Amino acid sequence: MPENRYLQCLQEDLEADALVAVQGRKLQSIFFGGGTPSLFSAQAIGKILHMAESVLGFDSNVEITLEANPGTAEQKRFIDYRHAGVNRLSMGVQSFHEHSLKSLGRIHSATEAEQAFSMARKAGFENINLDLMHGLPEQTKSMAMTDLQKAFELEPEHLSWYQLTIEQNTEFFRRPPTLPQDEVLWGIQEQGIRHLEAA
Repeated sequence: MPENRYLQCLQEDLEADALVAVQGRKLQSIFFGGGTPSLFSAQAIGKILHMAESVLGFDSNVEITLEANPGTAEQKRFIDYRHAGVNRLSMGVQSFHEHSLKSLGRIHSATEAEQAFSMARKAGFENINLDLMHGLPEQTKSMAMTDLQKAFELEPEHLSWYQLTIEQNTEFFRRPPTLPQDEVLWGIQEQGIRHLEAA
């Protein structure tokens, strides 16, 4: 099974690097991110954490974050990740507008994003980050502020709010969408920062 082979390789790599790179320091933060690590089984996440604690050791307040896609959220998976040792979730919501989500190619709806957040709370997560983007195709300042307001209403412990950038080797790079004009982007940035400071 690819997951088991991956774990084996990861352990070998960790043990090889532990003495030289870590030099007795304990882990303060672990981040499972990039892509959709929440597709990884909770059992595998638990094995990785056990391995890391055995080889490196954990600080008493270690923060263990897992990125989660609202479109693949399930209550039982969140409960299992919590039991495996994950104590923080980072949810890639990106927007609460259906049009924006579709333009980004996201598989979740705004309703599913809110439901995923609720599931995470019910599973016992008291530390949740929401990823939110602005400067999205055809986004207005009003739409961007509505996204922020919806995020505030959920009361996450952390909010990552960043502007969309077009990266090479992506669909947006090959077929550039219509993005907001610079003056609109500036207005979003200025008003958004005021809202964030007030919240």
